[in-house]
Amino acid sequence: MIHLRVIAPFSHSKAAIDLLIESDSVANVTLIRGAAVDPEGDMITCDVASEDASYIVGDLRRMGIAELGAIDINELDASVSAGAVSAEEKAIGHPADAVIWENVSARIDNEGLLSGGMMALFAFAGVIAAIAILIDSSPIVVGAMALCPDFGPIAAFAVGAVRKDRRRARGGLLALLAGFMGAIAASFVAVTLLKAGGIAPENFTRDTNTLAQTIAAPDGFSVVVAFCAGAAGMLSVTLGKAGALVGVAVSITTIPAAADIGLSLSYGEWGAMEGAALQLAVNIASLLVAASLMLAFQRRNFKRRDARRREARAGG
Repeated sequence: MIHLRVIAPFSHSKAAIDLLIESDSVANVTLIRGAAVDPEGDMITCDVASEDASYIVGDLRRMGIAELGAIDINELDASVSAGAVSAEEKAIGHPADAVIWENVSARIDNEGLLSGGMMALFAFAGVIAAIAILIDSSPIVVGAMALCPDFGPIAAFAVGAVRKDRRRARGGLLALLAGFMGAIAASFVAVTLLKAGGIAPENFTRDTNTLAQTIAAPDGFSVVVAFCAGAAGMLSVTLGKAGALVGVAVSITTIPAAADIGLSLSYGEWGAMEGAALQLAVNIASLLVAASLMLAFQRRNFKRRDARRREARAGG
């Protein structure tokens, strides 16, 4: 269930209350008259079935309440209420498949745009991945994948592309490119320092290093994996189920290649560097396309259902 707290100006309060009461997927509507001081108005709260939360919020926004008042959205861990159970039963779909689009936008704004913390995470992930390549350690490279924050910017780009928001799309792409440039630079510096300190070997061979051989040799399988990871990652973000495992699935196609570019530069392996660069470029493109297509598909379904709801209400 989703809990809404609405601050509605006095002129809009009755229309908002009527909307909520008439909606089968809404329960536990409360009204505190004159509770809001700045802006002035009434405070309305209610519980909404997750499947219909974005539709109800959209209806309230079309009334102008977002501009004149406020709409706060909170996910409930539990609601012990017969009315809430009835609202969920009447909503179309399954709660686990519900997309709260307002939460998606807020989450992406927090995690998808360039920041100092994001750059640091990219750099640390690049160093860890470079060491994993040096010692041919799959467990360590998985740690780098879990640390890498690359899907936030990918999701930001997808949202910007689908919603035709150039600022958000540019911001996501800039964060992604800057992050990987930082990872490449950090891996180059780290490997160079490790060589100077006698920790890393003076010469690096890929003949017996399975991880290094795989990263520097892009093929059709890489594209398929990146495409599936991009679509699955975007689906996880919209459903609010994104976590470390999703990050690993996405970063498996990116951070090892970025780290290998820095490592190859340090050792002067130009052929390997070109292979890793091609791997990174193809995988980033596949991730961006797949994430955008998945989001576009979900938004299309959302808009179609929203249009049907509004037509049914107008006809009723």
